[in-house]
Amino acid sequence: MASGAAVRKLKKSAVEAPKTVNGKKTYSPEYLAEHEAVMARVREEGAKRIRRSVERLIALGIVDKDGNRLKKELPADMQPGADRDFGG
Repeated sequence: MASGAAVRKLKKSAVEAPKTVNGKKTYSPEYLAEHEAVMARVREEGAKRIRRSVERLIALGIVDKDGNRLKKELPADMQPGADRDFGG
């Protein structure tokens, strides 16, 4: 059996985890700054994906540049009397 517990060493650049004081978590300014940087990247990437989706819908002629739907007809399998049952 190995002696001692295996403990991962923290990198010098690692940010400390939140501490609990009187039942409330407190965060270091470094932790909050790192969290905000990650969230900014997430929001930026989300905005890029939304823009690409909108451009695709415009290119397909489904919506106009203002976001109004151009195609309002239902696909053949969703028309009344179609031989499909969606359980509704």
